[in-house]
Amino acid sequence: MRGDYPDPAHFPTENVLCARYGVSRFTVREALRSLQTDGLIQRKRGSGTVIQPAAARGGALHQPLSNVGEILQYARDTKYLFTTQGTTLLPKKLAGHIGANACGRWFHFRGLRMRESPSEPIALTDAYIHPDFAAAAREIRPNEDTIFRQLERLAAVKIATVTQDIQAVPASGLVAAELGIPRRSPCLRILRCYLDANGNILEISASYHPGSRFAYTMHIEVEK
Repeated sequence: MRGDYPDPAHFPTENVLCARYGVSRFTVREALRSLQTDGLIQRKRGSGTVIQPAAARGGALHQPLSNVGEILQYARDTKYLFTTQGTTLLPKKLAGHIGANACGRWFHFRGLRMRESPSEPIALTDAYIHPDFAAAAREIRPNEDTIFRQLERLAAVKIATVTQDIQAVPASGLVAAELGIPRRSPCLRILRCYLDANGNILEISASYHPGSRFAYTMHIEVEK
């Protein structure tokens, strides 16, 4: 941003930008999405687009992840470079989180999430598919779609709910090595459980974000 607009000022509307630059609404929306991903603006339903104060931007990825649509948008705006790790028991901490549903050997994927432009990784993610869907999990491929969307298609299931637990944790030796940060550096761990309409867990994932590279954004509507 060149400083044409003071922060925290309102950014021009989509219609104004289309007219000013002679481009389509799709082009403008893609540009705004890129600015939001970089933490330069904040888009709020009903109140327009606001330029983020410089002090709030830093170098982190500012990402809203408060519904499935925003999780999917996050996946589209970044790349998850994962590999298949085979089947394994759930780690004790994850197993303890979901209780009785943790039995059996889960199909394991591990990878780094990156921005589209070359940069340091913004997350290390371990994803685990429930043992009941091992056959479908073996057909999941990198660079095609999100893991849970591929699982829905391959196993003919439908994810109805995603629960999300967020906790500050120190980076383990493995996490630190993968992310290129000192051991025990502060990380934001986002633990997600993907469930069907009956409450059965289909997938569980744990993502570790270095504190300096990721900021979680949540929009809360005030009841009137």
